[in-house]
Amino acid sequence: MKSTRDALKEILASLRLSGSFVQNSAWMFASSGISILIQFVFFTVLARIYSPLVYGIFGVFNVYVSTLGNAATLGYNQAFVLPKSDREFSALLRLTGWIAIIFSIIVFIISLIAGKTIIGYFNHDEIGHWVYWIAPTMLLLSFDRITADWAIRNKEFRKQTLWSTSTTLMVKSFNVWYGAYVSATTAGLVYTTWLQHLLRAVFYAWFIIHDFSRKMSDRFTRRELMHVARIYKEYPLYIYWGNVINIFSNNLPAAMLPALGFAMNYVGFYTYSLIVLDIPIRMLGAGVSSVFLQKATELSDKRREELPLLTWKLFKGIFWISILISVIIYLTGELVYAWLLEEKWREAGMLAEILVLFYFFRMISSPISSLYHVLRKEREFFAFQLLLTAVRFGALLIGSHLTANFLELMTIYSAANALLYLLFCIRIFGLIKFSPAKVLSYVLGWTTLVGLIAVVLKEFVLK
Repeated sequence: MKSTRDALKEILASLRLSGSFVQNSAWMFASSGISILIQFVFFTVLARIYSPLVYGIFGVFNVYVSTLGNAATLGYNQAFVLPKSDREFSALLRLTGWIAIIFSIIVFIISLIAGKTIIGYFNHDEIGHWVYWIAPTMLLLSFDRITADWAIRNKEFRKQTLWSTSTTLMVKSFNVWYGAYVSATTAGLVYTTWLQHLLRAVFYAWFIIHDFSRKMSDRFTRRELMHVARIYKEYPLYIYWGNVINIFSNNLPAAMLPALGFAMNYVGFYTYSLIVLDIPIRMLGAGVSSVFLQKATELSDKRREELPLLTWKLFKGIFWISILISVIIYLTGELVYAWLLEEKWREAGMLAEILVLFYFFRMISSPISSLYHVLRKEREFFAFQLLLTAVRFGALLIGSHLTANFLELMTIYSAANALLYLLFCIRIFGLIKFSPAKVLSYVLGWTTLVGLIAVVLKEFVLK
């Protein structure tokens, strides 16, 4: 009890300390919490407006947008917190913006020439004319990421909370209005995506980043831009490909299911199951990962010996938050989807219960994965992304030969992912010289115990 009281006093003191790690995390958590509440309210409404088929088509469209959009900056935006001088950061910012524009133009030209052929090859024909919207949407996504990472460098976490929440509310309201009064088709989801990235980029640039105009008016020689490109060359060499592989890998089922013979509505079930599963991932990403990256970078430069203890404390907190969320989803997924979202979404709820095993291990490893960048282990992180993609591809391909049942296939996929993310988590602690055996025993011991209790509750109590 004394230890608990001391810990609470320490947390409260840190909350009152302006610019502290705890206070910054609290602001980002508040933003995530409000956004999650908004998302959950609209989550039930939108499911009654749009069908699984519509979400399936949009899910495949989003595979192209999210993969290319996050890769369009060549990963340079993730290096925004690293430059020591303001001039160096400005040059890196300018370089990143031009790369995103050029990349998007190339993608647009390719879509005009061979877009229909490409989507036909992967059995994505139902995307139709939306293939020509991929390049403009990915450009807006790139600018969204650039302004968000710029705000993180400036430590404007409180303002990010305000404007991120406002944007979410406006965008979701538009989504409902368009689907209910204009057309409950893929158009409503695509236009909403456009509006989301555009508004967030504009709001961040106008209201959060005070030096936006000055930075945009700075002049740089070609030599300066090439110099900063060489300084952070690890990012286009490894982070870029890592981003492409990571995001595509996360969307692999949506891309592969049509090619494996499953109808587009199954992609809709998969896409909508992820809405619930992705909420805690995004919460932890916004509330912890970005702040932890900045704090870990400071400790790595000045007090490296404090980094393992900080990481372990963070990990244990994330572990229990994640396990609580996972148990709730496992126990109530099918009922929530069928009751709140109508019977047509029941299979999405069953899928959420299956995938929660994989997402639990992803949740506990995601916030601390930024240590790969802090420790400049980009090559190893890239190797993990390659391995993860290969395992996911193999699980889907082999699983589709073993069973024609959608849920059985996704069970194989979830188990393969869970195992790999567990090994990934153990490796991260090995990098900072913290006992992997301690982490493994802690995770497996508590996960097994809580998992068994959850299974008993589901099979013998809730039924």
